[in-house]
Amino acid sequence: MTAKKLLFAVKRVLLMQLFTIALIGGVTLAFFGWPVARSALFGGLIAFLPNVYFAAKFGVSDRTRTAEDIVRSFYIGESIKIIITAGLFILIFQLPNILFLPLFAGFVSVLVVFWCALLMRDIEG
Repeated sequence: MTAKKLLFAVKRVLLMQLFTIALIGGVTLAFFGWPVARSALFGGLIAFLPNVYFAAKFGVSDRTRTAEDIVRSFYIGESIKIIITAGLFILIFQLPNILFLPLFAGFVSVLVVFWCALLMRDIEG
């Protein structure tokens, strides 16, 4: 996959995740009210923000790097994503009136978009 196609794919996945956050927020707001929607939105953001960090930090490839450097930077990036995700969960759990089920539903929904994008890539390629 060329760098241009890869960048387009990453942007498309991030936009689909953002759309999912908005959709979940809107649906939960319409049917369940603001406390549920707030928790679902925070859950979606917990999944989305580390992906944005990873895409921004490690999305640009340098042709002079060795395969070992690329793999090392990938593992570092994934480790930082996990740390950011854990930190966001800790931060959000400090807020009052956070509902756990909507929070995790929003989180998982945004992750599913990423997993589906990986499956679709495998099917296409």
